Parts: sequence; structure tokens; C-alpha cells
Amino acid sequence: MADRQIRIANIPQITAATSALLLLLLIISGGCAYLNFPIRQSAPLPDRAASFLPPASPWPAAKPLPLATSAPTGPAFWAWCWTAPSGNDPFLYPMLWVYRRDYAHPEAIAAQSRQLPSGMAALFLWHAGNSLLTDPADFCRGSAGNARFPCPWFSAGAASLARQLTGFFQRYRAAGGQMNYLVLDSESGVNCWQLSRQNAEAISRDPRYPALRPLLGFSNIQRIFQPGPARRAWNQWAGSQITKALNQAYFLPAAAAFPNVGASNYDGIAMLGNNVAPDINGHFQPLDQIFGNAQSPAFYGDIGLLAAMSPGGAPYGASPFAVLRYELIYLQAIQRTSGIPVVPWVGYPGFAHFAAAPAYYKELIYQLAVRGANRFLYWNPRAAGANQPPMADVQDDDALNQYLAVLNQKFGPTPGPSTPFSNSGLITWNSPILAAGRMTSDGSILYRVTVPPGTAAIIVSPGNRQIFMRGRTGIWVRSAPAQPLTFSLAD
Repeated sequence: MADRQIRIANIPQITAATSALLLLLLIISGGCAYLNFPIRQSAPLPDRAASFLPPASPWPAAKPLPLATSAPTGPAFWAWCWTAPSGNDPFLYPMLWVYRRDYAHPEAIAAQSRQLPSGMAALFLWHAGNSLLTDPADFCRGSAGNARFPCPWFSAGAASLARQLTGFFQRYRAAGGQMNYLVLDSESGVNCWQLSRQNAEAISRDPRYPALRPLLGFSNIQRIFQPGPARRAWNQWAGSQITKALNQAYFLPAAAAFPNVGASNYDGIAMLGNNVAPDINGHFQPLDQIFGNAQSPAFYGDIGLLAAMSPGGAPYGASPFAVLRYELIYLQAIQRTSGIPVVPWVGYPGFAHFAAAPAYYKELIYQLAVRGANRFLYWNPRAAGANQPPMADVQDDDALNQYLAVLNQKFGPTPGPSTPFSNSGLITWNSPILAAGRMTSDGSILYRVTVPPGTAAIIVSPGNRQIFMRGRTGIWVRSAPAQPLTFSLAD
């Protein structure tokens, strides 16, 4: 429909170099963490001694604002897209890109928001957070040499941005702008992967650093560059610090103008204590970085060094089913840490390991939905030109739209709560079946059951009913609310 196919100008194009950098960042991102279901360490896993900081107090979302909903006749499941959809995809909506140059003159963005259906205006603030690390007033103190390094106390930068954003959101609303969701993709910070040793040394010479030592549990900041408790403690604290600044600078001004706005940042999640799962490279890292009132982990079908490790007794591997299972283990860790809603980022069907078996991309979307996700943030960048590597295209958008259509048809306009841990407990590294259920609008429970390739049949209990898979990667199974189901592979 024309009212949904808004073309957003000046969206950065993805070049071959940028594509390679994105893949590299996906591979090297991460920290170090802790699982509370069995992990057999038959191959080396990073040190995971239990040494965690308490959560930052309070989380901005400790009393979450209600997420904006669509109009009563709108869909229950939809996605906001990085690139505006160009096909006839009624469940895909464009993110409205906002650049810093738009802060003083938001009228054009406001006009675009009014063309969207009620409840579907998501503003994406590009390069949000970058200036938090560049405000000279926040640079390290203590000596002349320190003054050229950013420090993890972002008070001046956050206050300056908050003033700008307060004015922007007020002018945007006065211009008739609509905003139901605020999207950030701020990946800047001062964790151990982002600091040089010289920058870390400058931080340790800052007069504010000694007050951190009792909280962090160490004095020598160079320890953060080695695996162990010091690295985990620093990364958790550093993530919470920049997230507090982002909330002050972006979320609070947005919520003041739009009290019911939803908001999240890329990879803005909480994963703490005994609930922490490893990142794609096997690092165990507690995280405490919820921006706004929702969590946005990224599920792009990728896996790194973890594939060669043996958390379940044998090398884990990188098959599409194994990658999907890992991503659901990661989601499970997030949901067991807090009940704050998850609005996940997802890639496109042809990206990373799902490209080898796109059916498991479909299973990812269905499994996320039965585990509570209604809204998705869809990363669908276009290639910059004919000679660039392939990226997302109209067929990818159409595929996601089709899966969202299935969800809307099966669950109806008012899906109920999910039962993500109902199938014989938690997902483990060797789980042969991935199954969870969610209440539909008619009150029944609809399960999505996903199996590895080549599975002949499954058994549904109670009743020991056998269902032949006939080459399918997943099926829907319905039950009454009072009759929870479990699933196993047939012999």
C-alpha cells in the first residue's frame, strides 16, 4: 500500500567493505558469562568463575512504560525495517531515519510519520550515542596526557544531548509527528574490546577511578585485557554506564514528549547471575544494559568460535539447526533474567548460516513469536550497486512478511502469554527438539515444534501420538490450555 511504502532518503548504502566489516564485527563481538544448565567442558571454554556485579539500580525499565500497540484492527505481529520495504508487504513498516541535522528541523520526519498507519511510527536515530565519547568535558582527568582519552563518566555529553533531544522531540510533536517506538543502534562504549591499553591507563589515573575499585574488585585496570573476573566486571559496569547515559540523553526526553513510547537499543539486554549464556565466541559475559523499556538482542543466524567448542560434550557445530538452538538458548538466558519485553533484531533469510537452509530462518521467526515476541526489528540493507555482494532483496522482505502473515492468521489479533519453558524444562546444548507454546486469541495453546533435518517423526505426550515430519523442519501443534504438551523424537 502506498501509505506504507515511504522512501527514506539518504539511508547509508552497504558497500563491499562495509559488508565485510559488519561480518567481522559479528564474529568478534562479545564478552564472557555463566550458564545454569549443564555445560561439559571437554574443550576449552573461557574462564567463568562466579564473580558478578549486582545489577545497576534501578533499571530504567524496572517499571516499564506500556509498549504502544497498533490500532485495534491492526496486526498482532509486524516488523520495522532498516530499509523501507518496496514490495506489497502489509506487515513490514519502515523505520523513519533521523540524523543529527534533523534535530533542529523535524518537520519532514513528522510529515512522514503521519503517512504511516496508527501505531506504526518507529524513529531510528542514526549514530545515536557516538557523541557521548567525544565531548571534551568528559575526557579523562588527572594529567595533561589524560585529556585526549574518553572516560566512562558521560555526564556532560549526556546532558548536552538531552537538551538537544528534548527540543527535538518537543518540536517533532508540535509539528504533528507520531512516535510509537524509538530505535537506537548505539554500539559505542568503553568495554575491554573497545579500549586501547593507553586509554585504559588514562582511566586508571583519573581521580574518579579509585571510587570504582571496591565495586569492580580490582585495582590494576590492565587486568581487563585478560580473561577472568576483572574483564567481566569491567565490561558489565562499562555497559551499564553508557546505557545510563543513553537513557538520560534519548529515552527520557522521548518519554517526556510521548509517554507511551516503546524504546530499545541494539543488543540492549540484561543477562545476569546464573542465567548468563555465552556469546557467539564462547565468552561468558554478564550484561546490564537495557535502554528504554524493551530488550533487543540480535538474532542474525551467526556463530563464531563457539562452534568449535564443546558445551554439550562434542564440538557444537554451525549447522542451521545448531545456530537456531544457540540463539534460543541466548534468548532463554535473557528471559530468565527479567520479564522486560523482547523486541528482537533479526537478519534476512539469506544472511550468515541460515542462508544454507532458509527454512530455519522461518523457524527462528516462529520460535521467537511463540516465546513472546510481537514486534521485530528487521535488518535488511540493500547492496550499494550491481558489483557489490548480495544483501537483502525484495524476496527476503516478502519471505518475512509471509511468516508474519502466518503468525497473524494463527494467533489472531490478541495473542496471549507464551510458555517458553513448558517443554520438559530448559533448552540445553543437546536438545533434539525446540518447542514452545503460546495462547492464541481463541484461548487454545499453539506450539511450534522445530526438529533437525532428516527427522522422521515426533511423539506428542500425553497420548504418545506420533506425527510424521515428511521432510518438514517444523510443525504447529494445538492443545487446550489445561493440557500442556511435551515432545520427543520417535525411535
